[in-house]
Amino acid sequence: MQGRPVPKGRPRMTRRGRVYTPKESIEAEELIAEIIGDKAPVFDGPVSVEMIFSKESTTVTVRALDDAQTGLRGDLDNYVKLLLDGIQRSPLIENDRQVLHIDAVKI
Repeated sequence: MQGRPVPKGRPRMTRRGRVYTPKESIEAEELIAEIIGDKAPVFDGPVSVEMIFSKESTTVTVRALDDAQTGLRGDLDNYVKLLLDGIQRSPLIENDRQVLHIDAVKI
């Protein structure tokens, strides 16, 4: 995916106590789901995910598991969270609980 990666924004709270996800995070998740599209394979079991974040792009590889066993400022876990939430919005996986192994690096 081309373009600078976006870390998942912290949840915000309204004055009335309602918690919501920042608009930029929702838009980034929707873009990821759109890029993956409906033509991607669907995994129904455990998966492994590899993520590479750089200033110019993000690369992600999702593989089925046979065995169930830095110029960027954001925290790596926030990049990972947003990318997994975006993948979950696509048909690629049903739930990010399927992910049993993550390799993630920011360069």
